[in-house]
Amino acid sequence: MHAALLQEFRKHITLTAEEEELVIASFRYKKVRRGQILVQPPDVAIYEHYVISGCLFEYYIDDNGTQHTLIFAPEGWWATDLPSFLTGRDAKYHIEALEDSELLQVSKEALDKLLVKVPVLNSYYRVLYQNAVVAQGERLQAMLSSQVEERYNRFLQKYPQLQNRVPQYLIASYLGVTPEFFSRMKSRMLKS
Repeated sequence: MHAALLQEFRKHITLTAEEEELVIASFRYKKVRRGQILVQPPDVAIYEHYVISGCLFEYYIDDNGTQHTLIFAPEGWWATDLPSFLTGRDAKYHIEALEDSELLQVSKEALDKLLVKVPVLNSYYRVLYQNAVVAQGERLQAMLSSQVEERYNRFLQKYPQLQNRVPQYLIASYLGVTPEFFSRMKSRMLKS
C-alpha cells in the first residue's frame, strides 16, 4: 500500500530505511467508494490524501448552487482543501471520490510531527505546495484570458488519462462552461 507513496517521495528526495518506516507509520490506508465525500464545508480538512488508485476531485459550490470543478486528483496526485488543512479554518471546497479509490491519508498533526522527525520531507512538501500555488495561478489566468478550446487542450495535456474516465459535465464545469456548450465545442473541434 505504502510503496506508491514511498516511490513518489523517492522521485524527489532520499529517505533512509528508518525514515521510510516513520512515513509508513504516519499515513493510514483508506478505501473510499465513488461519490464519497472526504471534505465538506464548513468542516475543517483534517487529512491530506494521496491517491494510490482511482480519482478524487475538488469543487466549489457558489451561492446559486452551481458546482465549479477546480481540480482532478488521479493516481499519484494529492488532494485536500489546502487552505483549510494548513490553517485549521473551515473548508470552502469539497473533495469527493469520482471513482472507487484507494488513498493514503495523513492528518495535519501527524504530518507536522513527521516533518520534524524527517526534515528532508520539508523540501518535498515545499515544492509540492509551491507547485500547487503556481498551478492555481496558471489556471486562474487561463480561465480569465484564454478560449475554451485552449483550456480544453490544457486539460487534455494535464490529465491525459482522464478524458474517458471523467463525466463530460465535470469537464465542462472544470472549463467554466455549460455541458451543452462543451458538447458543441467538442463537435466543432472533431470536425476541424
